[in-house]
Amino acid sequence: MLKTSRFIKILIILIFGGLLYYQLTKGEGIEAVSTIWNKQKYNLQLTYILLVIILTPFNWWLEALKWQKLMSPHQHINIKNSVHTILAGVAAGLVTPARIGEYAGRLITSDPSRKTQVISATLLGSISQNLCNIVGGLIFSYYFLKSVFLVTYHDHLTFITIVTLQVGCLVGLYYNLPKVAHFIERRAGNRFILKYSSKLKSLDLYNTSLLNSVLAISASRYIVYFLQYIFIMKFLGLDHSFSELGGNIAGIYLIQTGIPLPAFLSIFARGEIAVIVWSGLGIDKFIALAATFGLWLINLILPALIGTVILYKTDINKYLNSK
Repeated sequence: MLKTSRFIKILIILIFGGLLYYQLTKGEGIEAVSTIWNKQKYNLQLTYILLVIILTPFNWWLEALKWQKLMSPHQHINIKNSVHTILAGVAAGLVTPARIGEYAGRLITSDPSRKTQVISATLLGSISQNLCNIVGGLIFSYYFLKSVFLVTYHDHLTFITIVTLQVGCLVGLYYNLPKVAHFIERRAGNRFILKYSSKLKSLDLYNTSLLNSVLAISASRYIVYFLQYIFIMKFLGLDHSFSELGGNIAGIYLIQTGIPLPAFLSIFARGEIAVIVWSGLGIDKFIALAATFGLWLINLILPALIGTVILYKTDINKYLNSK
């Protein structure tokens, strides 16, 4: 079992290191950063990139606070342990499809007897964050569709009504997840579905007040990385209006929410999405790629490096030996 534990740790480090090396030496992102630096290094507004960096620890502190709230019906976790858990999840999630490794990272660094609760809490946290991404995208979708696809709505009331109904359905689903889980459990005959719907039973412990807190923290995180994107575009010298930048940023986050790729590989998809979306405003390909790469590096890779150290120091055997 000790050999298995060591193998898992070394495998994570090797995959992480190899993919990071590739992105920093041969990826399109680093190429774009180099091009931008050579073209306009004296025109870059450093204040904005400092704001992006300053917001990063605040962003992950919010996620740690959310994890505290999510686990509060089951056990008390101090903020330090919560930070360790979410950073370990980030590191493990980088190299797995749809960030499935995030569940593993959080499980490994949590109490082995709380497996079901950790899975339920991680799922609920993910749903609340994705809900904010989708709602933000829908709210700003008018500007996004106008910029990218040249779609305009003459009947604004109809557009607002459609968006409001969509948002209402999503929020209603969020507040009724336990009922949905129990409905699936009663109606589904498939063992695979039953296996995972049963994991959601502990969601019954989340009352409306707690769900409100989790959603509020998720919304705060959305605002933080929304602002980070605005700031990095300003750093690169763009002077477009807030509605133009905001509409496209919300659209990009909305599309990214549906990409079931490892975060390491999703950088390729994110880059292509950014190029297509920003081209609607006539923004240079290199700026789109540099912004995407910069945010990916600051928001994911730096925290993941810390998370990798945490995973390496964690006793994985206690989890592997548990039933």
